[in-house]
Amino acid sequence: MSLTPSVLGDNPQQPGIQAQVYVPDQLIADARNLVSQPIILAAGTLARGTVLGQQTAQPITAVAAAGNTGNGTIGTLSVGSAPKTGNYALTATDATHFAVVDPEGTSLGTAVAGTPFTGTEINFTITAGGTAFVAGDSFTVTVADAVGTYIESVKTASDGSQNPVAILADAADASAGPVNTGAYVAGEFNVNALTYDASWTAATLTTALRAYGLFAKSSVSAGVPSNNSAP
Repeated sequence: MSLTPSVLGDNPQQPGIQAQVYVPDQLIADARNLVSQPIILAAGTLARGTVLGQQTAQPITAVAAAGNTGNGTIGTLSVGSAPKTGNYALTATDATHFAVVDPEGTSLGTAVAGTPFTGTEINFTITAGGTAFVAGDSFTVTVADAVGTYIESVKTASDGSQNPVAILADAADASAGPVNTGAYVAGEFNVNALTYDASWTAATLTTALRAYGLFAKSSVSAGVPSNNSAP
C-alpha cells in the first residue's frame, strides 16, 4: 500500500488550514473477534477483502519451447505420489519419442506421443500436431512447491483452494511471484465488501466461510456512510 504524505512548508500561511476525509471500507463487521496471521500469496493482484483458499496440492504446469518445429501439445498433467519440485525437461529424440529428465537430472524414461506417460513423479500425454516434432523440440513441465500458500478461492478448484479459509487483509501484488502478506483467518465481515471469484455467490460463500470461523454478514452496507444530521 502506498501513502500520499501531506507536506507542510515553513511558510505558516501555506496552508492555513487542511482537511482530510476518512472513508472506511466497511470490510470488518466486528473488530472484537478478528484473528490475523502472515501468509504467502502465491499468485494474482488481489484487493483487500479477497476471499482466499490454501493450496494443499502441488500445481503442475507445462509450456512448449518457443522454437519448436512440431506444433503438438501436452496435456492431462498431474503429479504422482512422489513429485519433485522444479522443472522437468521433455526433449524430442525423433518425431514421436521424448526423453524425460527430472529436476535433479535423473532420467525417468521415454514418453511416446499419443501414449500417456505415468510415473511416481509426473503424468502427462503429448499429442502430435499437424506439423511433426523433430529432434530437439521440447516441453518444460514445472511442479511448484505451493503447499501452504494461498490464492483466490475458486469453488470448482481441486488443489485445496476451493475451501475459503482466509480473507486478504490488504491489497497485494503476487503477479510476479509469491509475496508475504497478511490475512484474516477468523472474524466477522461484511459480505458486501468481500471480493470473490464468480464461482461463488454471496449465499454459498457465507455458508462455506462459516465452517472456517469466518462469518459474513449481509445486513451491513458497503456504501459510503452518509451523515444527514449536520446543520
